[in-house]
Amino acid sequence: MSVLSVLHQVFADKACFLCGEESDYPVCPRCASSFRACDPGWSDSRLAAGPASGFSAYWYEGAMRQAILQMKVQGEYQLAGQLADMLCNLARSLPLGDRPIFVPVPRFGVRQQGDPRHFPQVACRKLSTRCDGDSGIGLLLKTRRTPLQTQLPDTQRLKNVDGVFELSSSAPGELHDRTVVIVDDVLTTGATVCAATNVILQARPHQCLYLTLARSRATIAAGF
Repeated sequence: MSVLSVLHQVFADKACFLCGEESDYPVCPRCASSFRACDPGWSDSRLAAGPASGFSAYWYEGAMRQAILQMKVQGEYQLAGQLADMLCNLARSLPLGDRPIFVPVPRFGVRQQGDPRHFPQVACRKLSTRCDGDSGIGLLLKTRRTPLQTQLPDTQRLKNVDGVFELSSSAPGELHDRTVVIVDDVLTTGATVCAATNVILQARPHQCLYLTLARSRATIAAGF
């Protein structure tokens, strides 16, 4: 690696990924302050994919949308920890009940507990610690590789996740009679959340909620 490459990496690590200004954080305080808060608390929603109850921290627009795309599409995974911290700070004010269990929407073929590139896993580890709960990483599995939901029109999103999730062998005992919180990055039509919820309900939890970093204004209430 050349000296210029090393210097570029050093300075890049001290700059905001969104505005490029010097910052000790992946997203500087000025950019983070522009994220627009979304839900005030747990709420029941009629999503395009069906009814669901949950909470989304921010609207998927502006600087928040840019940050998520930088993380997921550009591979700037340093953003995952800071964004997960912000979600945790807001989630701590929610009435979560006694020792909720946080279950990330899984990636296909990834079962390890410490994947720093997968926002739902990063967030679940932090949430379980800071919200006096348990981590449910590995309890919900993805059985096949699918196209990204963001690459599909609304009419194909339900079909894309139909039958794609299953419970691990230990999940029924872990989830039974518990408050289960499904964690994901973005809520759009709700197809992924609803598909995951339908599988988790097989374990007969006390209740099943969703928790996402952001939600879309454009398609969340759209019909198929």
